[in-house]
Amino acid sequence: MHDQIDALIRDLNDEMSRGYRAFSAAVGLNLSDLMAIGFIRDQEGKATPTALARQLGMTSGATAILINRLERENYVLRAQHPTDRRGTLLKVGPAAEKVSSILLSSRAQRLREAVLDRYSPADLEVVERFLSDIVGALRQRNERLEDELAEKKGE
Repeated sequence: MHDQIDALIRDLNDEMSRGYRAFSAAVGLNLSDLMAIGFIRDQEGKATPTALARQLGMTSGATAILINRLERENYVLRAQHPTDRRGTLLKVGPAAEKVSSILLSSRAQRLREAVLDRYSPADLEVVERFLSDIVGALRQRNERLEDELAEKKGE
């Protein structure tokens, strides 16, 4: 049973990645740019360049190039951090609002609803608990791996 669930999780990840690649091509962005915009949007004005670099697995230099490019094209806006005068916060710009609205489109919502409507409220509670547990476990594992990598680089 665990093997089947593991395989389905891999399939879900593969299909989500495939969808993001297709969507990024459809809106004329590369996948890293799309992922950056999504992360910045989800952070609701609290994203920092450091957090973005960590999320994307990029160096600070590569992240600076990405942010500069997105800022030039009005996908990202920089703002001074309110409590750290040396810090910068990232927010979505006007061009990203269009991308976000397409990403959160009614077509995607209808797809989710068509699948979710087939389950009872009790089933949905189990699905929500499972997804929450797996995301939490993956987040903890990934943080440990990132910390271990950072320690190795510092040696």
